[in-house]
Amino acid sequence: MEQKSGFFCTIYVDEDEIYSGDLSEIPEKFRRRIIGDIEEWAESLGKSGINELLYSHLVWYERKADYCEECDKWYEDLGTKICGTCGAKPKEDYLYERNPKLDKIMVCIGMISRIQVS
Repeated sequence: MEQKSGFFCTIYVDEDEIYSGDLSEIPEKFRRRIIGDIEEWAESLGKSGINELLYSHLVWYERKADYCEECDKWYEDLGTKICGTCGAKPKEDYLYERNPKLDKIMVCIGMISRIQVS
């Protein structure tokens, strides 16, 4: 069950808003920590610090592994040639479901200039 924290942030690249919300797009197991760090540090960090903070908390989003569609099995290591269960060839895929709002943050990660928390 998702708890409401009252947290809301807006992320900017210069004066352009690229994200506005409560970070509910982030799985709960990662969300509490990023919210805590943003609440504590976002308004006091410079541009590079903000980018490092966000990237370090979102690196999980870019993780990939090999996935066998035939038997719905994931392989931790990339480069798996043959599925050990069904013999099909696994394909490389993201471990976490893609989200347009998180995609936007990741595309802009090096250009983010500030985070406003309310």
